[in-house]
Amino acid sequence: MHREEKMDRRVVFDDIRSERIRQELLWGSETAASIDKPDNSKMLILVEEVGEVANACLENKPVADLYEELIQVAAVAAAWAESLL
Repeated sequence: MHREEKMDRRVVFDDIRSERIRQELLWGSETAASIDKPDNSKMLILVEEVGEVANACLENKPVADLYEELIQVAAVAAAWAESLL
């Protein structure tokens, strides 16, 4: 793996971590990380975010918008995974 690839990956994971923090501040205990929220509710949150990725693609939004939506998807998936531990 090239050094640039490692740096790019680090940026992506840092952005996911920042988005997780933002979600917690915005939604508190209502995030997908909540152990009290049923999995079907978490799935709806995740699918809604995936829908925003699809929308960004279909509307040919700028790459920065698509990136932001993908980071949100990853953060929701990470939150859900956290709730399973």
